[in-house]
Amino acid sequence: MQGSTGAVKANTQVLIITHASKNVSEQGIKDPLLYPGAPHTRLLEDVFCNLEQRIDLTDAVIAFDHKIDCPVSRLYLDNLRAFCERRHVRLVVSPSSLLMGNQITATAAFMRGIQAVETSHVLFFEHDHVFLRDLDWRIVDQAFAMGIRMLRFNEGDNTSRGDWRESVNPFPGFDQICETNYYCNKPFLATTDFCRTLFELAERQVPTWNGLFGGFVEGPVMRQMMADEFNLSREEFRRRYPIALYGPLGAPPMIEHFGVFPGRRARWTKALKSWLKRG
Repeated sequence: MQGSTGAVKANTQVLIITHASKNVSEQGIKDPLLYPGAPHTRLLEDVFCNLEQRIDLTDAVIAFDHKIDCPVSRLYLDNLRAFCERRHVRLVVSPSSLLMGNQITATAAFMRGIQAVETSHVLFFEHDHVFLRDLDWRIVDQAFAMGIRMLRFNEGDNTSRGDWRESVNPFPGFDQICETNYYCNKPFLATTDFCRTLFELAERQVPTWNGLFGGFVEGPVMRQMMADEFNLSREEFRRRYPIALYGPLGAPPMIEHFGVFPGRRARWTKALKSWLKRG
């Protein structure tokens, strides 16, 4: 971890969203490579060790999308309770069912979790991500002092992509962050009030999350942000959505997805590239 302890760090809780998949096979339960999450808590332990190392912060709330009719979920709940007691973490349970769509149930967990956060700032974290580099809290403090309300951590380079809807530009007056027009469920730091305002957008739209707009709360939030970007001036849009990316233009990835499908694919790809370089 770089930089001195600042105002933002002293007033930040981590919000971790977790779940047990209804699609986990018996083999997946036994094999942490195939399914590194529930019902055990080894993945969460790795996440907490990463948070200690990279950002020196483990004051956390865990929000659990608990499908009460799923045996794996019930096992996971028992293990989560033991984990949270050992780690002195608050557990918030959001009950749901296998008969309900994951988009709706996970979104409910997001909302219960953000309501439980007691600090002015929140580090949002899904349970299968890790930081790749140390966080410089001096950059964080300066960004929020300049009016930023959400600082996202990128899984890719800080660059715009011609075939994608996110635009990334240098931030005026501060070259250690970038302007962005995009919200994402990947890890971010935000003022708690601003995060709650964004999540509330998911309550006001028909739940058509799947497709181009993204999953869980990401879909409704991005649909509204895109509508505002079309219909507001650039200045009005930036005032309504003061979101930035951590790091300068072209900065390398800050976080990695360690989950089941994209995470597993990313790990295998990374290992293959490393092996090919050695050859």
